[in-house]
Amino acid sequence: MPYYARTILVTGPPDEVEAASAAHREHLRALQAAGKLRVAGEFKNGDGFLEVLDVVDLHEAEALARESPLVEAGLGAWMIREWIELEF
Repeated sequence: MPYYARTILVTGPPDEVEAASAAHREHLRALQAAGKLRVAGEFKNGDGFLEVLDVVDLHEAEALARESPLVEAGLGAWMIREWIELEF
């Protein structure tokens, strides 16, 4: 399956983002349990996330991006890019 990198940049006020970010982390745990998340991390200053999704195609990656609680609440902007892991 192809990999897709998803970035979510936080766009909302901090008081609203805190609860949605916690829910987003739960969303990531569910993706991991379903075998759809290869790796995930949060930007150091707390303004977003970067994840690598292991999904069937771009349509599935986009659907998962829209399911993030941050995105659903209108508190985050997302971008999906196909990602190819380099082997050294």
